[in-house]
This record gives sequence, structure tokens and C-alpha cells, in this order.
Amino acid sequence: MEHFLTDDLFHQENTKEYILSIQVSLGGFSFSVVLASENRLLAWKKVPLTITDGKFLSRHFQEWITQEELLKNEFREVKFIFDTTEFVLVPEQYFDETVKAKYMEMFFNLESETEIVASKIENQNAWLLFTLPKPLQENLQARFPHTEIVHPLKNCIENFPSIEAEKKRLIILFSSTYFYTVLFSGQNLLLANSFELKHKNDIIFYTLSILKQFDIVPSKTDVFIAGELPQGEETIAEIGKYFLPVQFLKPSRQLQVNSDIFTVPDYELYNLLNSI
Repeated sequence: MEHFLTDDLFHQENTKEYILSIQVSLGGFSFSVVLASENRLLAWKKVPLTITDGKFLSRHFQEWITQEELLKNEFREVKFIFDTTEFVLVPEQYFDETVKAKYMEMFFNLESETEIVASKIENQNAWLLFTLPKPLQENLQARFPHTEIVHPLKNCIENFPSIEAEKKRLIILFSSTYFYTVLFSGQNLLLANSFELKHKNDIIFYTLSILKQFDIVPSKTDVFIAGELPQGEETIAEIGKYFLPVQFLKPSRQLQVNSDIFTVPDYELYNLLNSI
């Protein structure tokens, strides 16, 4: 089911004053529109899809942006979040732009029409590399030539709130049929990974395995969750059996949101809102 929600202040003819943020994954597409001058959420739309292979993603995306009337408008700024499990983190001292494909080939079988996007993670002195289908990039650049392309983990890592030295905190970010884990000790990033999600028990199994790997006690680890939570409150309750406290990951900038209109839980809006 598609959801298209708009604030009373939204006017389609005024989009040159707005910031557009688009998210694309195998689970579908979504976008948000924010009025920059008031930092206010004006529109949000989600189009769930089941795309079985990245090869078909570009075609679906081209059809979508062609059909969406709002995306034919001009915006003050456009940001693009591409959600993929094909990513690696490279410490800055080992990063070389000219061989970024070789880093990815160590872990993934790359398609011939694949671009490698490199994003600097400023607060960790590291680079996040991820794959992007070349046809998708070409379609995006043809419509929005000055778009910044980022991975959702960049938002999580760069905008995570300051914490006490040596405090252990874990982010669990859900996306369609998989989830990401990001583990911090103090301000230092220890690990970022992704796991397939077939059953709710997968969440507990993989997160506990990660903490065991670093000899970290679950009950002394703060957990932050966000994204498309499977089974919503039930999933939150299950995670809460092992981790205390369980908190929702908040966007780095507190947008004005009319909760009477945008009834979607904050944790589901996180990726789009935090990109503004």
C-alpha cells in the first residue's frame, strides 16, 4: 500500500523552497519533503515493492520517477539515500580512490554495470564504500544532476549523539528483509555489518553474537533502533528482553512534524528525516 501524507503548509508550486530526500532499496522507494526555512516536514510518501534482484532496481526506479508528478518539480536541494548491504568501511590511512573497486571485490561479486560510491565518514576518519547500479546512477543524474548520494549508515555513524568514554552502544537499523548493526565504544566505531532477516530470532542471534565477539555484556549495552521494524512493537519488546534500555534513534536535527498528519512511527521515518 502506498502512503502519501502532506502537511497543510505543503504547496506543490513552491517546491523550489523545499529539500527533497529520496530513499531507494529492494524493499521499495520513499521520499520526504522539508521546508528548509522552518525545518518542517511537509510531505512523505512510501511505495513498498518486492524487488528480488538489483538488476531490476534501475528499471523500477526509472518507472517510478517518471510516474511521480512531484518528482518532476525543481527543488532547492535533493539528497539520495541508497540502501544496500554491499558496503565496506575503509580506514582513511588505507583508502585510495583509484583502487576502490578492489576493496569491494574482496567481499562481493560485482556486476559489470556497477558504480562504487565513496563517502567520507568525518567523525571516524574512515570511508564508506558501497555499490550502486550504473543505470540507476545515470537515471538519477539525468533527473537530479547535483544530487548527493549517501548510504543510510553514513547518517547513523556521523549523527550518533556524543556518549561517555567507553560506553557501549549498539544501533540496529532495519530495512525490508535485512538489518544493519553498528557498534560503538565511546565515540569509536567498532563494527558495522548487515544481516539477512528471515525470522525475528535472527535479530537476537546476530546481535548477541556480535557482543560476544567483543566480550561486551548485553545488559550493559544501550541499544538504539530505527527503520522498518518487522512486527513493530512485538520486535521492540523482544529486543528489550536482552538489552536495557532500548531507545529510538532520533534524527540529528529535530524537525517540526505534525503528528496528527504524519502518524508513521518516528523510527520508520528516521532514514529520510536524518538526511536533511
